[in-house]
Amino acid sequence: MSRAVETSRRGLLGAGLALPLAAGLPLRVFAQDAHAEVGPFETASVDQVLTDPARGRQIATRAYYPAKAGRYPTIVFSHGFGGSLATFANTGRIWASHGYVVIHPTHSDSLAKPDPAVPAAEAEVMRRYREQRGAVDPATRQAFVKVLDNPFFIASRLRDVGVLMAALKDPKDGLDPAVLARADTAKVGMSGHSFGAYTTLVVAGAKLTAPSEAPIPTGFAGFLSMSGQGPGRMWLHDDSFAGIAKPLMATTGTRDFGAAGETPPWRLKPYDLAPPGRKYAVVVDGFRHMDFDPAPGDPEFGARGAALRKLQLAFWDGVLHDDRKAFASLDAQAKASAQTDPVWLRTR
Repeated sequence: MSRAVETSRRGLLGAGLALPLAAGLPLRVFAQDAHAEVGPFETASVDQVLTDPARGRQIATRAYYPAKAGRYPTIVFSHGFGGSLATFANTGRIWASHGYVVIHPTHSDSLAKPDPAVPAAEAEVMRRYREQRGAVDPATRQAFVKVLDNPFFIASRLRDVGVLMAALKDPKDGLDPAVLARADTAKVGMSGHSFGAYTTLVVAGAKLTAPSEAPIPTGFAGFLSMSGQGPGRMWLHDDSFAGIAKPLMATTGTRDFGAAGETPPWRLKPYDLAPPGRKYAVVVDGFRHMDFDPAPGDPEFGARGAALRKLQLAFWDGVLHDDRKAFASLDAQAKASAQTDPVWLRTR
């Protein structure tokens, strides 16, 4: 066993995350109807391009929303590094089916929709890293980790989110009329995966050693990070999370390791270090970095994905509907939850 692997294992053991949480549990624990997690609302979606006149940047965007007319709480979802509006489609549709407008912007680091403003050398590193997925050579991995630390990308993402928040409030900014007619701009949350979780945490109030040159978007009631970041990387430090006062749900998996050897316990540091009060941590047994958006009924991860999304929806109900019963349910589940559960919930 390599020193790096052994160090990671010791870290997991110290945090109580190294055991196979589902070991010995009967198969019926994971049995589910493929349609059971879909909510009562028929959903629609629309793709469009928003323009940021200040940068001349085109922001490809997808929105999922209930087809039925009405006003619904709204969630901005930020994809992982290299992703696009197409990522986390299962989650977006399912949240929408439960009565939420979910908007997925495409950021400048997208490989599917490249932004010409990205430095050419870094774009090449991003392309090589994606092509080598599963067997990345050490030099490419090291170069990719360095790219992630470039403040250009977080600044660009913050500006993207700011453009989207402005478009939600001003019809002149070009957001689709069907989305504008349904989005309740008084009830907005933010979520994201991987670098999108980093973006979410910065918007939530995480302080960077070198503050971003971009303004921090405001107007969010709560935050949900999936496979997020702890201190020691990307301008984050131990005191970064002290400013996250609003509700936060941080999520990881027992196999959720990162490009620089980050561990699941590290990904929950925002939960550990933020001030208490409506803070939740979720650990999903067996989930790797790219496993947090399984399709309903997926034979391997569908049931755990459904359990995870049920907790997420309870969190959004509490945050965006001011539903005290939803928070009370989460608190009760956290109290009863144990490390041996397929989905382990904690609160503080």
